[in-house]
Amino acid sequence: MSGKCRGVQSYVQTQYPKAVYVHCAAHSLNLAVSTASDIQQIRNCLGVIEKMYTFFDTPKRSAVIYNVIEQENADLKIKKLKRLCATRWIQRYDSVNNFSELLPYVMLSLDEISEWKDSSDASMLRNAIDTEFLISLFVIKELFSFGLPLCKQLQSQRIDLKYAIEIAQDTITALKNIRENVEEEFKVIYSSIEKMSDIINVEIKRKRLNSKQKNRANHNFNDENQGLEDYFRISVFIPYIDYFISQLELRFLAHKQIFEERNSFQKLLEFYSPLVNHDVSTATAEFKLWKTKLSRTHSVLKTSIDALALCDKKIFPNVHYLLKILCTLPVSTATPERTFSTLKRLKTYLRNSMGQKRLNGLAMLSVHRTIQVTDEVIDAMALSSRKFNLVL
Repeated sequence: MSGKCRGVQSYVQTQYPKAVYVHCAAHSLNLAVSTASDIQQIRNCLGVIEKMYTFFDTPKRSAVIYNVIEQENADLKIKKLKRLCATRWIQRYDSVNNFSELLPYVMLSLDEISEWKDSSDASMLRNAIDTEFLISLFVIKELFSFGLPLCKQLQSQRIDLKYAIEIAQDTITALKNIRENVEEEFKVIYSSIEKMSDIINVEIKRKRLNSKQKNRANHNFNDENQGLEDYFRISVFIPYIDYFISQLELRFLAHKQIFEERNSFQKLLEFYSPLVNHDVSTATAEFKLWKTKLSRTHSVLKTSIDALALCDKKIFPNVHYLLKILCTLPVSTATPERTFSTLKRLKTYLRNSMGQKRLNGLAMLSVHRTIQVTDEVIDAMALSSRKFNLVL
């Protein structure tokens, strides 16, 4: 899609040079989170959560968790583990959050299942819940919570590219503030980890250090005053948040450059000429009149769609045209992807012989379901040959 030589954007820009390529912001966020989660401890933690879901995804074993929760008289709305989303990484926050709430009951369930015959998997998963896993679990939960609002906003329908860049920058700024106050922030996380370790009876300790280690963190503290909190802050939390911030900046830099390259009104006129008025003085005067109108009416415009609705095409034709282009710049492909995913409701395996014409018609009826079906549509359907009579 994004290849400059043989990608789709190169073929489109060959015929339409003014078309601006914008990578899906939601996909950029997923790539940033997935790449940042490639740290050894974080990757191992997510792998254990997925194996836990697979292990308890049977009626017999899931019933054990349910019975444990009932015996403990726990007031929980969540009584089942949730699978890690394979495509939307930031949606994994729900899975991580559910697992952290159910962790004490998962440990009790594993202890009970380990007494069964052929229960080696339960013992293996029980031993996988160690100090490094707890540290990674709460760190993932903390950082994923900052990406979740951004993910939801990027999938909204009325969002424009400028607002998407602003909320992405706000997320990066919030993460940088955590990085600057990393000791205080991690102290709060570490206190939660200590409470959880007491509940599930897991001792917080440092792994054995070797002279040479390639597959995990091997930070050696020579100072005796350096405790476990400092060790895990340096070995897990700081590398993950640094990598997380750098990936967000890298992925959303391309979106920001779209505005930085044409940050002035004159550059926009030059780029989209002759589609807009090539007379710079006339277009500039029109732009100043538009700004005067906004200041006079005290209009607060949050999105480009709001600005387009307020802009009169007859009075401000050039500004109206540029705002229309801004509204059509895509932010994410969430809406068309949802449309493609709903096709299985129309064309199932039992109705696979449906023709393209009928499929298009049913898809239009499904998309525009708010429009009432008139008698003309019913008459057109009645004219086609059917195996059964159409009852009017």
